[in-house]
Formats: sequence, structure tokens, C-alpha cells
Amino acid sequence: MSAPAAIAFRASLGYCSRMIDLKLEVPIIEEVEVDAKTLAAIDRGVADADAGRVVPLDEVRKLIPQWISKFESPKPR
Repeated sequence: MSAPAAIAFRASLGYCSRMIDLKLEVPIIEEVEVDAKTLAAIDRGVADADAGRVVPLDEVRKLIPQWISKFESPKPR
């Protein structure tokens, strides 16, 4: 395992341990190289999740249409 992959794996252990409790295990089928900025973002997200800074699923479902409409191209007339 390369150094960046090892860092990503190590950083996500707390989050993944809860996923196992939820029976959401996903097999790793290939290694993916990740740059330092992406790893830092993943680490921040995992730390936020571990600290309980999350949004309830029902609230996320309400927000998704707003996110989609914000980034959709205007439809031609």
C-alpha cells in the first residue's frame, strides 16, 4: 500500500468501524492514488463525522433538490 493510501486508510478507521456496525461493508477491489489535498479533505470529513458534526438524512434529502437546481444549466426555450 502506498503512503497516501495508508494515510487514507488509517484516517478512516473510526468512521469505518461504525459502518461495520451498520452492515455496510464494501470490499476494496482496487487501490486508488489520492493527492494530498483530497486526503486532507477526507480527513476533515472523517473527523467531523467522528465528532458528530453530521446532517440527518431527512434534512439532506430536502437539500439535494436545491443543490441540483443550483448547478443545472438553464434549459433552452
